[in-house]
Amino acid sequence: MHLITMAHLGEAQGVIEKFHLQKVRPDLFKNEEMILLLTGEGPMEAVTKTALILPLYPFQEVINLGVAGSLKNHAIGEIHPVRSLYLVQNLKPGFKSFQVFSEGLDCLTSFERILDFEKADKLRGLGHLVDREAWGVAMAAKTAGIPFKAFKIISDVAGTVDACEIIKEKAYEFSEKLSDHLEKYFASINQKIQTTKKILPGFHFTFSTEHQYKSLLQKLSIKEQRSEEEILQSLHTETLREQKLSPKERSRRLLEEMENRVDPLKAKLFQQKLTLQESFKEKGLTIITDPQWENPKAIISFEAATDLELQEKIEALKAVSLESFAKIMNGDFSVE
Repeated sequence: MHLITMAHLGEAQGVIEKFHLQKVRPDLFKNEEMILLLTGEGPMEAVTKTALILPLYPFQEVINLGVAGSLKNHAIGEIHPVRSLYLVQNLKPGFKSFQVFSEGLDCLTSFERILDFEKADKLRGLGHLVDREAWGVAMAAKTAGIPFKAFKIISDVAGTVDACEIIKEKAYEFSEKLSDHLEKYFASINQKIQTTKKILPGFHFTFSTEHQYKSLLQKLSIKEQRSEEEILQSLHTETLREQKLSPKERSRRLLEEMENRVDPLKAKLFQQKLTLQESFKEKGLTIITDPQWENPKAIISFEAATDLELQEKIEALKAVSLESFAKIMNGDFSVE
C-alpha cells in the first residue's frame, strides 16, 4: 500500500477524484491500494501526522506531492522529482538532510512561509525549491524504514508577496497536474509488474508488493549465493498455487516466506510488533516503536473528541503494560 501525503485539500482534490478515494476522516482518504493523508503546513505538523499513520497500515512506500516555490528560474506548472531535502529554520539549514532521487531539484522545507524577497534571496544558494512539509514527511518515513519519494509542482516564485492568493487561484489546476503525474508514476511501475506476472502466474502483486518481491529476491540471491532463478525455484510457489487462496493472499504468503529466509529474527520481531500494536489498538491506543529496535522507549497516543472519551482513554492507558515491549527489547522471546 502507498501513503500519499499532501499539505492541503485544495492541491489533493485531483488525486482524490482520479483514484476514487473515499473519505475516512477530514484529513484521510483511501482505496485498496492507496491512502492520502493531509498533513497541513509545517515540518513538525508533517512529521507528527505522518509518524502516527505509518504504524496503522502495511505501507511499502511514502510519496509526498505538493506545491513548492521556485528559488531559481523554473517555470510555474512544471513538476520535478526532489533530489535532496533540507530543513530550514530562521533561514539557516539544519544538519539533517535526506537524499530522495539521484537526479532532480533540491528542496528546502521551511518553518515559515517565504513571502519576502530578501528572505528568498538568502536561500537561493541552498536549493532550487522551498516548501513547508516534505522534510517532515521524509523524516517520519526514513525513521520507520519505509522508502520515500517526493515530487513538487512549481506554484510560484519564492518571495512573492501574493503567492498564497496565486496558489489558491490555481489550486485545482495544480491538483490535476499532480494527479496525472502520480498516475504516470504508477503506470511506469505497473510495466515492471507484468514481467513478474509472467514468471508467477496465479499470484497478484500490487505496485508496492512488486517492489518488495524484487527486493527480497535480490537479497536472497546475495545471502544464499545463488541466482535469482534458483531462488525462485526453491520457493513454495507450486504449493501455494494448489491451495484455495486468492492470488493476492498467495503473494502475501510468498513474501512472508521470503522475509523469513532473508532475516528470521527480523521477521519474528515484526510479528511481535504487530501483536503488540494490536493489543493497544483494541483499547483505542496507538503504540509507535523504533523500527530498528534500538530505542527502549515507545510513543503511545490516542484521539479524543469529548471529555468522556478522554477519560475513557486515560483509563485504558492505565490498564496497559509495557512488559511485553520490554521483553522484546531484552530479547526475551522465542525465535522458534
